[in-house]
Amino acid sequence: MNTTKLLLILISIFSISIASAQTSDDVLNLLIQNGLVKQNDADSIRADYAIKQQEKPKDKTLSVDLQIRNRFEFRNGYASIPDQNTVPAAFVNQRSRLNFNYQHANSFNAVFSIQDARVWGSHDPRGLNGTIQLFEGYIEPFLSPSFSIRIGRQRIIYDNQRLFAENDWRINAGAHDAINFRYYKDKLSAELVGAFNQTGERTFGTDFTPAELSITPASTNPAAWTSYKALAVNYIKYEFSPSTTATTIITADGYQDAISKEKINWRFTYGGRLEYKKDRWYATASGYSQTGRNNAGKSIQAWYIQPEIKYTIPENISFRLGAELLSGDNGKVGLVDHNFVPLYGVAHRFNGAMDLFTKFPNDLNNAGLVNPYLFITKSINSKLEISSNNHLFYTQRAFINAAKVELNKFMGYEHDLLLSYKPNSYAIVEGGLAFALPTDTMTAIKKSGDASKIATWAYVQVKFTPRLFKNTFN
Repeated sequence: MNTTKLLLILISIFSISIASAQTSDDVLNLLIQNGLVKQNDADSIRADYAIKQQEKPKDKTLSVDLQIRNRFEFRNGYASIPDQNTVPAAFVNQRSRLNFNYQHANSFNAVFSIQDARVWGSHDPRGLNGTIQLFEGYIEPFLSPSFSIRIGRQRIIYDNQRLFAENDWRINAGAHDAINFRYYKDKLSAELVGAFNQTGERTFGTDFTPAELSITPASTNPAAWTSYKALAVNYIKYEFSPSTTATTIITADGYQDAISKEKINWRFTYGGRLEYKKDRWYATASGYSQTGRNNAGKSIQAWYIQPEIKYTIPENISFRLGAELLSGDNGKVGLVDHNFVPLYGVAHRFNGAMDLFTKFPNDLNNAGLVNPYLFITKSINSKLEISSNNHLFYTQRAFINAAKVELNKFMGYEHDLLLSYKPNSYAIVEGGLAFALPTDTMTAIKKSGDASKIATWAYVQVKFTPRLFKNTFN
C-alpha cells in the first residue's frame, strides 16, 4: 500500500471518528469508487467503528423542557387593604419558558432559558414590542467531580428560600448575574457567590445608576429601579446525621451611595438554621443578624428569628406551628436602623398568600413584624392536597403615628385556603381563596385602606412542565 493510499485511509478513519454514520459511509464509498480502498477493508473499518461506538460510554445529555403557566386572579385586598373607593381587579397572567440543558459528564454543564412573561392583553399582538427575556444563561465547568464554577445569569436558591429564592410565584421569577463556586460532596454542600453590577461598559468610573425605566406586570407605568451594586454570599450546609442538618449563610450586599457614586454602603447578614427530623416530627429554628449600613448610609442593627415545629399524623395530616419575628423601629428610623430586611427571599410562602408584607421595611412602615402561623395540610390522595394557612400579624415595635399616638401592635388576621391537584408528572392545577381582617393599625402601617373592609383574594393557576426532548449520546 503506497503512502498516498495509506494517508487517505487514515483521513477516512479520522473522519469516521468525528462525523455521523451517514457521513462516514459517504467517505468510505467515495474511497471505494476511486479504488483507494477495497470493499473488504471498508467493511472491516465499519465493523471496528461500530464496536468502538458500543464500547464508548455515552457521556453527553441534551434536554429541552417547556413551562407554560397561566394564572387567573381576583383581587380585592391583595397587597393593599380596600376602601370605599376601590373596586376589585381581575386579570390573567402567563409565563412561557423554554429551558435548554446540556451536560457533558463531569466536564461542564450549560443552561440557557428564555421566557415571555405578560398579562393577557398588555401588549398589542400586532405590535413590535416583544417581551422575550433571558431567565438563565450560564456555563458551569467542573474542575473535579465535586467542584464546579457556575458563570452567568442564574438562580440563587438557599435553604428554605427566606434570604435567597427563585421567587417562582412572581410571574417572571428572579435570577442574578453572578459567578458561583460550588462544592458538593457527601454530607457537605458549600457555595461562594460574587456579583458586580453596572448599567453598561464604562471608560471611567463605576456609577451604577440605572437610567432605563422598567415596566413590570405589577406596574404598567415605567419607573426607575435599583439593585445591589455588589454581592458576596457564602453558603454552607452540613448533614450531621440523617435527622440533623445545619445551614449557615453569610452575605454582604452593597448599594451605591446616593451622593458619592464610588462609595458602597455594605449591609452584612449572617446566621443559619438547624433542622431536626425524627419519625413524624420536624423541628427547626433559624436566626440572622444584620449589621453594616443601609441605602442611606445609616448604621444597621437588626435581627430575625423563626422557630417552627411540625407533626404529621397517620391520616396524612400535618400541623405546622411557628412564628417569624423581624426587628423594626417605632415607625421612624433614627440614627440606627433596626429594620431587618430578608434580602432577596420569598415572602409569599412565609407571610401569607395575600402578600400584604413583601417589601421590607416599607410594607411595615419601619415597625417590624411578628407573624405567628398555623398551617394545616391534608393529603387527600397522591394527587390532591388541601391546606388551611392561618396568620396573625403584629408590629414588632409599637408604631407611633404622626399625632404621637402609640398604636396597638395587633395588625390583623389572614386565612388562606389552598388546593392543589397533580393529575400527572408534568401538570398541576392550583387554587386559592383568602381573606384578611385588618385593624386600624394595619391601615396606618400600610398608609391606605379601610379597617372595616374585609380584604379578599382568589386565584386559579394551571402549570404545565413537560419534557420535550432528552437524548444521551457520545
